[in-house]
Amino acid sequence: MGTLFEILLGAPLSAESRTRALQTMIGDRPAREAAEMLRWGAAHNTEKSGALLAALAIFVVVDTFLLEHGWTRTPTLISLFLLLAATLVLITNLRSTMRAWQQRDTAATHIHIWDMIVSRTIRFNIALYSTFLAIIMLAFAAAENVF
Repeated sequence: MGTLFEILLGAPLSAESRTRALQTMIGDRPAREAAEMLRWGAAHNTEKSGALLAALAIFVVVDTFLLEHGWTRTPTLISLFLLLAATLVLITNLRSTMRAWQQRDTAATHIHIWDMIVSRTIRFNIALYSTFLAIIMLAFAAAENVF
């Protein structure tokens, strides 16, 4: 069982827990198969980040619409800034993963790709939490303007 931060961020944080998780994931797979599995994980994180960015765009449009229509400014602006912060965090996940495909299938490659997966998972989950908080702020704005 991980620490509270590891549970919240969805990734192992200490070097020891990262190594243990990597070994659990790749097990006794041949080097090529292990590298392909890890490359898939990195690409999957990139795809999830792109999907969340699309959702963020929708919520940014909602926030600007609400601001233009006179909804309560403070929670709506907080929501907008949380969404923009989440966007900036997610953009870092969209960097190329080509380097992971250009390397040989060695233990060093596995560690490089694994570190990429861990860091992208952490950034994705931070952006996801920011998005959730932004939606909560929209709910506060709605409560003040509808009821």
